[in-house]
Amino acid sequence: MEQYKKANRLFFSFGDLYKAIMGLIAYHVPYPSFITALLHKMRGVRIKNVWSVFIAYHVVIDSIHPDMVEIEEGAWLTREVKILAHYNPTPLQRDIVGGKKIENVKIGKGAFVGVGAIILPGVTIGEGALIGPGSVVTKDIEDYMWVAGNPAQPIKSLKELKAGPDNNRSVVRSDGRK
Repeated sequence: MEQYKKANRLFFSFGDLYKAIMGLIAYHVPYPSFITALLHKMRGVRIKNVWSVFIAYHVVIDSIHPDMVEIEEGAWLTREVKILAHYNPTPLQRDIVGGKKIENVKIGKGAFVGVGAIILPGVTIGEGALIGPGSVVTKDIEDYMWVAGNPAQPIKSLKELKAGPDNNRSVVRSDGRK
């Protein structure tokens, strides 16, 4: 019983409170996305250029260790994406799996993370990678790889889908406009 009392003590610093409040504000800002990116950068997320990333509203970037997350230029994080940089086991689990785990997470240049995807600690998402909606990413993703599922599995290299003259992949709307 004593181990549970220790685990539930209320410890916080003003820095932690600042990160939490900024994260809460960033979570609810619907538009424009550069404001969301700026708020996350202010709380410690390593974003190289807030003007070149898209972070939708309702995105959670680790609430305790946002400084362990790096987002490169041109990356897109769509709604309800969750990025975790830490794992803190319960006192009972700690005896089996060890203590708190904190690892870097990197979202590569031009990567796209689909709606509701979850990125776990220690994961690097490669340049130009596409993470399907609802995917749970537990391992590193290669550059230009399309993955989906729980856990995320490779579908195909995006380089194989490259549009050629006979294979125009531009979207045509129902009214005929591109």
